[in-house]
Amino acid sequence: MTVKFNISACHHSSRQAMSDKPGDLLKSLLQKKQQALQWRQADKPANRLANKQNRWQRFNRYVWDKKQG
Repeated sequence: MTVKFNISACHHSSRQAMSDKPGDLLKSLLQKKQQALQWRQADKPANRLANKQNRWQRFNRYVWDKKQG
């Protein structure tokens, strides 16, 4: 199995980023970080209990709540 990298594309983007203003580079990095966080949040369910529990989970919750008083 061979893996090929396009080095010229990497160097081009870094040269372009260096020629831009430092604020623009920071802004683009922050946007990329924010986008990655949004993707991670989209992958996770909003709430574990939002998914329907199966019988075993409901039974355990019932027993746990009874023991807690």
